[in-house]
Amino acid sequence: MRPLRLLFAAACLALLSSAPAARAEEPDPEILAIYKTKCQSCHLADGNSPVAAMNFANGEWKHGTTVAELAKVIAEGAPGTAMLPFKAQLSEEEMEGLARYVRTFDKKLKPEKPAKGKKK
Repeated sequence: MRPLRLLFAAACLALLSSAPAARAEEPDPEILAIYKTKCQSCHLADGNSPVAAMNFANGEWKHGTTVAELAKVIAEGAPGTAMLPFKAQLSEEEMEGLARYVRTFDKKLKPEKPAKGKKK
C-alpha cells in the first residue's frame, strides 16, 4: 500500500509542477535564452542562488529593485563582486528584459510598466 501512496504523491506533485505559473506572462523566449546562457550559472534557473548576494528570490536587493537600477547593474556590473558588465554583449532592450525577468523571482515585487514607447 505504501508504494501506491508514494506513486500517488509523486503524480500529484508532477501535476502541480506542470500547472501554469503564477506569473502574469511568460518571459520572452529570447530573454529566457540569454538568462540561461549568461546568468543562470550564478543565479540558478529559479533565481534562488544559495549565495545570498546572488539570490533574486530572497527579497534582499543590494543594488536596487527597479528595472532601471537592475539594467544598470547588468550593463555596468557591480564592482567588488562577481557581477561582470554586459553592456558590450547585450542591447539595452535585452538588459531591460533581463532586469524585468529577474524581478519576477522576488514574489514581493510588483511588475513595472515599460517606459512609454518601449515594448515589454
